[in-house]
Order: sequence, then structure tokens, then C-alpha cells
Amino acid sequence: MTTYIDIHLFYIIPVIGVLSLITRPFLNRSEIFKISFISIIAFVYTTPWDNYIIYNKGWSYPSEKVLGVFGYVPIEEYIFFVTQTVLTSLWALLCVRWSTPCLNFNYDKHSYQLIRWIPMAFLAIATVVGYIITIPGQSTFYLGCILWWVSPVVMFMWYGAGNFFVKKIIPCSFAILVPTLYLCWVDQFALKENIWHINEKTMLNIFVAEDLPFEEAFFFFISNVIIVLAGTCYDKSRGIIETYTLEFPQRFSISWTYIRQMFWAFATSEYNMPQIVTGDIKESIEIIKVASKSFTTASFLFQAGIRLDLIILYSFCRVTDDMIDNELDIEKKKRKFELTKNFINELFYDRKSDYDVGTKPKKLNIDWKKYESELTDVEMSSFRSLSRIAFYLPRKPFEELLAGYEWDIEGRLVRNEDDLLLYSTYVAGSVGALCVYVMMYRCDNNNFELVENYDYVIEKAYQMGQALQLVNIARDIVTDSETLGRCYIPTEYMDDEDEEIKILCQEKKPRSLGDKKLKKYSTRIIHLANKQQLESVDAIKCLPRETRGSVLATTDIYRGLVSAIQSSPTYPTRASLSKWNKIVIGIYSLYIKSIQYVV
Repeated sequence: MTTYIDIHLFYIIPVIGVLSLITRPFLNRSEIFKISFISIIAFVYTTPWDNYIIYNKGWSYPSEKVLGVFGYVPIEEYIFFVTQTVLTSLWALLCVRWSTPCLNFNYDKHSYQLIRWIPMAFLAIATVVGYIITIPGQSTFYLGCILWWVSPVVMFMWYGAGNFFVKKIIPCSFAILVPTLYLCWVDQFALKENIWHINEKTMLNIFVAEDLPFEEAFFFFISNVIIVLAGTCYDKSRGIIETYTLEFPQRFSISWTYIRQMFWAFATSEYNMPQIVTGDIKESIEIIKVASKSFTTASFLFQAGIRLDLIILYSFCRVTDDMIDNELDIEKKKRKFELTKNFINELFYDRKSDYDVGTKPKKLNIDWKKYESELTDVEMSSFRSLSRIAFYLPRKPFEELLAGYEWDIEGRLVRNEDDLLLYSTYVAGSVGALCVYVMMYRCDNNNFELVENYDYVIEKAYQMGQALQLVNIARDIVTDSETLGRCYIPTEYMDDEDEEIKILCQEKKPRSLGDKKLKKYSTRIIHLANKQQLESVDAIKCLPRETRGSVLATTDIYRGLVSAIQSSPTYPTRASLSKWNKIVIGIYSLYIKSIQYVV
């Protein structure tokens, strides 16, 4: 005999277990809090409604098939309020997490109001109609109960997040339909087994499938709509907070202060917020899409707040690097360098030490007009975006980044491996250190000092940045020579320094060195990169737990270029990985390799 608890044990809990394993890399404190919060609200909101229906004989449960009853409702039914919420929420996490929240904001006031108020008007009518047709013992009773139960809560959530939901309609629809179909199938089985029974007198007796009344299918659909929409409300609120840090300065914490801020963000209409902020972020995303497909792929592994600020940081580094590399006029090149240097000085003018940082956003008094006259729109967007998150970033890594640009402007040669490591520290180790600050600040732990030995983590972040930059140099020997007339191969590696520097930097004909020599130089640089990577990778254990798998997968995706270089019979002009190779490496690192760092 199949009982109600068997439904949980064989059909619901195993699915939750599988989904928990799949979503493990993405389950941070914020997501757990979100699911828990929605589950509590679902339990509280549904309990009196379910008792009312059973009291009026809409449903019934054979006593031999339930563990017991509290009020009028079986214990297993109370459990189901929570298990359905958890199951659907976990599935929704896999469906909806892949877009950056601010890209789903609607800044058009006219369309925003239409999307908000028209569905709410229909929902208000549905509430009244549901109340009118909820007559105990009548065929409209069950449908009426669903309508007056669901409509008010959907109206409330739609007011704050309806526009956000519409922008994500495809992933949200998938998040709703799949668990709905599955739960309808389970419900159909339970009805056939008489684990619960729907009173024929209180339903329309319309069946969407064998033994599955229309009202039951509608219930599972609409209850999943509520769950996914509730998650969307939370995601929209966090998106507002993480995009507009100056207006919403409170970082995530399980506290009434943060919850109040979440409700304020939920009620905020995006069209009332400065659109330039999101416009600048969109520019940053476009920069990354063009400049680094590997970073673009890897960034989706991080939670939205970390992903957003990493994109802003990386795009600034990319833009300023291009300002130096792409400008042929040496005087203009130097002028743009001075502008960048002046900007960094303005950002960090009040810092007491190299690594002094803040924890609260603050408005900076930057004279943007002097930059607007000399920078492109894309460059200005990148500068403005960085200024909004600079309060929690240290000054020193940016100064090192400038030192790397100065190295390139001067055309300094890399004489030995010490020079190579120093240059890599300037242009990439510094970025690695800044990424740690992003992860520490944006992770879901409101304690900024998360590790016992902070200096150790920063040191290893520099080293990891060096390793990735060395891979980059090993890959781009031909590209750097042909497009920039630049060479980062240590001259101590070369058989004939003067001749080879002439070929690489003046003639820009790297292929004339031959594949054998190019691969030899590349292999030596890769060996140095492997050494730096091996010495730094264990520091991942000291990062916030929710970031470890993503960091490992990100570095592994980028280091996948090593195998692409080494497996090529000739030295490739610019080795790359296919999209599917990146996905395979990411999945392996995230689910298998990362276990040693998160357990």
C-alpha cells in the first residue's frame, strides 16, 4: 500500500536531493536564505487555506494512508508546502541565474506602468470572482478557493517584480512548467492510488489528463508561479541593491536592517533610478564579450553580485590597456596614461595606506568634464562604473597596473624571468588581488575579514594572476609581435638577442623564427606558469566557500589554453578553446575537482 509519506520518500525528496547536488556550486548563504524565507511564507500562507478546503470537504485523505492530522490537514501535507517550494526553487535557480540582474530592469515608464497595472487589474477581478464562486458543496468551490488564495499574493509580488519577471519570461516559464508537469504526474499517481481524493461535488469535473482534474493541474501551475515569482522578487531586490550601492548601502546579512532594505528595493521602480548606471554596466559587458570569451564564460559561475563587479573591474583593465596598446601616437598614448593615472589618484585620494579600504559606498567628487573631452564614450562608461565600486578596493594594485602600462609605453624589454614575473605582477597579479577584494566584499558573509591570514591570500592571488598572464604571453607571441611590435619573451631565452628582437619588434615577422623556436619559447614560459599556479592554487581554500569552485573553474578554463598550445603540431597564432571545451572544463572543475577545496 502506497501512503502519503511514500510520495515524499520516493518522488519528492530524491528529486530535491539530485537538484541540491546539481545546484551545490551556486547555493550560497543568500540563496539558502531566499529559499528558506519563501518556504516559511508558503507554509504560513497556505496552512489556513488548506484547512479551510478540507474542513469544507473539498479534499479528503484516507486515515490509513497518512501519519496523522494536525487541525484538518495531514502532517505530510504540511511537509509538502515546504518540499514543493524547495524543489521548485532549486530548479528555478538553475533556470534563472544566468543573466545579470540589471540587464532585466525596465526604464521605460510607460511600458513599466502598463506591465504593472494591467495584470494587477485582472488579478483584482479574479480575487472577487474567486470569492463569489467559493460556495461550499458547489462545483466551483475548489476553483474559487484557488483564485482568491493566489490572486492577492501575486498582485503584491507583481507590483514590485512584474516587469523583472517579464524580462526573464523564457527562463521563468521553464522554471515553472517543468516542476508543474512533474508534480501533476505525481498527483495523478496519488489520485489513482487514492492517497488523497478530490470531492467530485466541489470541482468542475473537467480533466486535463486521465484522473487529473483541471483544478489540480491549475493548482500546481499557479503555486509554482507563486514560488518562481517570489524568487524573482528577491532577485530583483538584490539586483537593485547591487547595482545602486550608493542608494542601498547595506550588504547582505540575515538582519531586519537588510530585510527592510530588500523590501525598499523591491518596491523601487527602476525607471526612477539613474539609467546611466545600467548603461555603463552594459558597455562593460560588451567589452568583456569582445575582449575575453574565456572570462565571459567563466563569469557566469559566480553569483550575480560578484559577477557584476568582476565584469566592471575587468572591463576597466581591458579598456585602459587598449588605450595604451591601440593608440599609435606616442604623445596621445602618454596623455591617456596621464589621464588614467590622474583618475586613479582621484579615486583613492583619501586612502591612509596602500591597502586601506572602505565598507560603505560614498559619493566621489570627480570632475568628469575633463575626462569627457578626451575619452571615448566606452572609456567613460568604464571609468564611471569603476568609480561606483572603488570604495572597497585598495589603491596599490591600481598603481601596479599603471606601472605595467608605463613599461609598455617605454617599450622596455623583458631581460630575464624576474622581469617577466615583475611585468606579470603589474598587469595581472594586481588584477588577481583586486578580484579577491571583490569576492570578499560581495560574498554573502557580512564580515569583511573572512580569512585568518589575509596577506597570504593576497600574495597567492598575485601569484595566480602571474600564472594566468604567463599563459597569455605564451599564447600571444605571434599576436603581440604582429599587432603591437612587442615581445615579452625573456631575452635570456634567445639564441641571438639582437636579431630576434629586430624580427619580433621592428620587422613584426615572428613566423620567420620558425615553429620550433616559437614553441620552445612558449613551452619555457608555460613551465614557469605551471610553477606559479602550483604554488598558488591551495590558497583557494582560504577564499569564501561559495567562491572556491567558481575560482577554480575560472582558472582551469583559462589554463585550458595550455593544452591547446601544446597539442598543436605547429605554434598556433592565437590558441583558443571551443565553447563546449570550456563548458566541460568548467563542469569538471566545479563539481569534481573543487571537492577538495570545499569539503
